[in-house]
Amino acid sequence: MADLYPLAVDLTLRQLEIFVAVARTRSFTTAATELVVSQPVISRTISELERKLRTALLERTTRSVELTDDGKELLRAATEILTTYRREMGRFVDYRAGEREQVTVAVLPSIAAVLMPSALSGYLTEHPSVQVRLADGTNEHVLAMLQRGEADIAITEVGPASTAFALEQLIDDPLVAVLPPEHALAALDDLSWPDFAGESFIAFSPDSSIRRLTDLAFAQAGIEPTRRLETRTVATAGGMVAAGLGVSAMPELVLPLLSATTVVTRPLRNPLIVRKIAVHRRSEDRYPAAVQRLVNQIVRATRT
Repeated sequence: MADLYPLAVDLTLRQLEIFVAVARTRSFTTAATELVVSQPVISRTISELERKLRTALLERTTRSVELTDDGKELLRAATEILTTYRREMGRFVDYRAGEREQVTVAVLPSIAAVLMPSALSGYLTEHPSVQVRLADGTNEHVLAMLQRGEADIAITEVGPASTAFALEQLIDDPLVAVLPPEHALAALDDLSWPDFAGESFIAFSPDSSIRRLTDLAFAQAGIEPTRRLETRTVATAGGMVAAGLGVSAMPELVLPLLSATTVVTRPLRNPLIVRKIAVHRRSEDRYPAAVQRLVNQIVRATRT
């Protein structure tokens, strides 16, 4: 097995491209037409690959071309290599050009709703040719998008999964108590988590980054609410609190989303729980100029 490696690294991108075309179309003729080369070039390339790798990659008959087991494995590797090459060269071209047509930001819904509009307003005025796509989702979802190369940056909570990325921290976002206006706890200037013992608690769904933080706070305080009512959205949670169905705790940054509800908020300590929000990027990436300018604008927005 060891003597295969020096041969494998001698393969060219063009050879891999031709092999993938044949494997995908199951036809030397169709692959030659797609790649605008002659069929003998296709045949010689496949033969050269098989010679270098010392294995049959294709089973040929007069009517069909099928992949061998080794051919299937090479197809997987070649597809990944070509995808990575094209993506990274595209990023290099973007970097050299100093601009790109689209920037994709994977972001938590609350950040998308509260932080991004102010950041984007100035950015798009200065750079009207750039298309910005916001893809919101859970913490896990936005980081997965970034990892797969489907997003240029992810703006989300700093957590255990963040260690796989380079970070630029934006803001510390403390959790605050959210209460019905007539609730007895609303008379206090600030609250501690033990004050929620015996209360009905409006919680977020288990896949929410906020839920992880509130569960952590209850565990550290050593208490449990009498029951939890769950929802996925900040607006719904605020409506449930305003209706007197329970109390809640939310990051301070999302409070503008509660402006249509009649709730009151109080500082929440003992323990003090802070959600750290950061721009995440793949560690090996360099920002194209358009992405870097957007990150700079986002950082300025959080500080104002």
